[in-house]
Amino acid sequence: MDIDSLLDPLTRALSQSQALLSLAQAGDWESFETLVQQRQQGLLSLNDQEYLQSLAQADLEAKAASLIQEIQAINKALASLAEANRENTASELRQNSRAARAIDAYGR
Repeated sequence: MDIDSLLDPLTRALSQSQALLSLAQAGDWESFETLVQQRQQGLLSLNDQEYLQSLAQADLEAKAASLIQEIQAINKALASLAEANRENTASELRQNSRAARAIDAYGR
């Protein structure tokens, strides 16, 4: 892997994370799920010992750490959005359940 492309997996993960944030903000959870799986597969390759050694040999640890910090910050925002969505969905389900019970009671 040449020096110019060593950071490609991290920059791709950052780009995907930014896209995930946009999808979450738009409430497009189906597309989100597809992209998060793709990003996860790419992130797994970053655990490769040879890749990490290549970063160190190219003196790219600081740049890699910076990219990882950006990804982690986006992940925190994603977690907050996902939690808010979960709470909204649970609330909607409770309301729908109450409405269904009221309709059943009225229909008797």
